[in-house]
Amino acid sequence: MIDFSKVTQKSKLSEVQYYSVEKVSGENLILINDKGGKIQVNKQYTEQCLTSSDQVDEEKKLTRTDLATLFLSNPGVVMTVNYNKQVKTEDVKKEIVSLYPNKGGKLLSEADYTKRVSSILKNVVEGVERIIVGRHSGSQDEFGRVHFIDMEISPDPSKIYDVRQRLVDPRTITWLILKGVKYVKK
Repeated sequence: MIDFSKVTQKSKLSEVQYYSVEKVSGENLILINDKGGKIQVNKQYTEQCLTSSDQVDEEKKLTRTDLATLFLSNPGVVMTVNYNKQVKTEDVKKEIVSLYPNKGGKLLSEADYTKRVSSILKNVVEGVERIIVGRHSGSQDEFGRVHFIDMEISPDPSKIYDVRQRLVDPRTITWLILKGVKYVKK
């Protein structure tokens, strides 16, 4: 924190801040930071100083390895990430049990059954697709998953931990939007 009374013209200041747009008003934005503070910025500041999580100016194809490396080498930058969640044994069991052909007293047609099996197999093999918007600090757990802050969830100051934290396995990323470019897995 800064003691405002000690700031001079020779002082150099910096900030790392993350915002959600509350309102677009002409050529100004009303932004809310993680602590709930509001700030108004103009078009020039927005275009020169801020990074967007969702604007795409171009698209590039990368290998899975390069996609993971790009993700990991950009801590602190807001981005949108599409990945597949971890497959859990309990979820697989529920999906398989849900295939019971006489569920609710109604028999499934062979076509419906085949369609359900295909859908379940995709989720079981790849995991459920998820899109998350936020940032990470580069920290990973013992399995290589990245601690990612989901900025679409409101912070809960009553908790001693960040309720917005999610785990992202960089090896399961299918695409990400970073600094105006959408990077897609080859």
